[in-house]
Amino acid sequence: MAVTETPPETVETASAAAPSAPHPQPGGLAAVLGSGDHKVIGRLYIVAALLLGLPVLGLGLAFGVEGFEPETLDVFSSDVAYQLFTLLRVGTLFLLAFPLIIGVAMVVVPLQVGSRSIAFPRAAAASFWGWFLGSILLIASYAINGGPGGGSANGVNLWIAAMGLIVASVLLAAVCLATTVLALRTDGLSLERTPLFAWSVAIASIMWVFTLPVLGGMLVLMYVDHRHGGALALGGSAGIYPALAWIFRNPQIYVLAVPVLGFAADVFATASGSRQRMRGLVQGAIGVFGAVSFGAFLAIPSTDALDSLLVVVLGIAAVVPVLVVAGGALDAVRGSGSLKAGPGVAYAAAGILMLVVGTLAGAIGSIPGVLEVPEGSSASSNIFFLGITHAVVVAAVIAALGGITWWASKVGRGPAASSVGLVAPLLLLVGGIVMTVPDFVSGIVGDGVETQGDYAGGIAAANVVVAIGVAIVALGLLAAAVSLLPLLRRPDDEVPADPWGGQTLEWLAPSPPPVGNFEGELAVVASAEPLYDLREEK
Repeated sequence: MAVTETPPETVETASAAAPSAPHPQPGGLAAVLGSGDHKVIGRLYIVAALLLGLPVLGLGLAFGVEGFEPETLDVFSSDVAYQLFTLLRVGTLFLLAFPLIIGVAMVVVPLQVGSRSIAFPRAAAASFWGWFLGSILLIASYAINGGPGGGSANGVNLWIAAMGLIVASVLLAAVCLATTVLALRTDGLSLERTPLFAWSVAIASIMWVFTLPVLGGMLVLMYVDHRHGGALALGGSAGIYPALAWIFRNPQIYVLAVPVLGFAADVFATASGSRQRMRGLVQGAIGVFGAVSFGAFLAIPSTDALDSLLVVVLGIAAVVPVLVVAGGALDAVRGSGSLKAGPGVAYAAAGILMLVVGTLAGAIGSIPGVLEVPEGSSASSNIFFLGITHAVVVAAVIAALGGITWWASKVGRGPAASSVGLVAPLLLLVGGIVMTVPDFVSGIVGDGVETQGDYAGGIAAANVVVAIGVAIVALGLLAAAVSLLPLLRRPDDEVPADPWGGQTLEWLAPSPPPVGNFEGELAVVASAEPLYDLREEK
């Protein structure tokens, strides 16, 4: 069986047989629910991530408000503050950022590599429905007093099972995406010529496959311990979240943001109208960034592990490939002497700048002695690491929204609104910086995140700034949503296949792409910029 799940002999037999009446194709809701088309699956991921993930961000604003005066502003009762804090952190990662990136990748990656399908299309569809069901169950577990710190044993068990389903679904999506890049590239498109966004998705997917099974294994042990062992090893339901905290801190959190680099590199090369002169260096930097984001060795935390030479080296090294990719983007612009500014470029610039903030902070925080250990707690509870998480998640969300905007005619029915689309990334960047820098300041003086009673993380005055930053991010997300509304309606005029003067194969597909992606056979690819080659020949 081929990775597209279409045996070659089936095609030969069908072509030799007498033509028969075509089978009626389902339409409407049935076509969506039963589709194996990677574009439909990607759109489902995107819409569901926005519907489920964005309301979770409202918790961030509420926690920021409570941080003004945690003793008097009792936004959350002491009974639920810890549970809702874990919902905020788990939700922003697994209900918003991960599925949003996967959704964009599902739509774009097969087009970029010249494939007519994603690898294992039924598995790709199963990954969405598994993630969606797991997300609903995760939210339901909190509703019945479950989750970390929950008082309901059944609710805690449901949370662990739901997280396991979500992780398994993300892994299934990662296998489909990585296999598409590795096995379904069109003729002539070697790995060295692979578009940088598709390359970054492959690197990210491989790192997810390397690290998330560790999380899955821990969830299995947690379920067995909590269900049959009375949570003796966990120390109660409140011990679940600390055991999983490694996925929210550097270097592991960086696995989420690898596609940010590929998106920025592709956009700046196209917008500059020139070939990526530093392509080999940029491609290598993306691979290195993926490698240094491996953080599964912190799954069993200890003071020695957090202060180890490996953590220091990975933390400092992570900022270097990000700066290399940023330098490659600037070099592409300098080499051509021009830049077609637009929403896609604004998103790309905002995403990589936000990632520079996150990785630079991670490098600083990894240096021994820079951060004070919070009183009565451990170094890993320092609020500085919460700021790193937020910076990386915001960078990933910016890049994902930018991808939807840049490839709007492939994701939806038409282009995004450019005027509002220019404002959204600026708001997201400014809001992200305003939201994270106060946590860095609070962390340097040794403040931790206290959520067992009231939310009392960070300096009270700094928390005011954090809340303002969260509000600005919310405005940016609202502006992004408004700019994407045109994708839902069919435009009056025909949408061009290549509105940006693109360089890679996705711009050969009609807008929106048909079921088979491309009309006719693709020519053998001779370089990393096949459409640039076509324009030169003319």
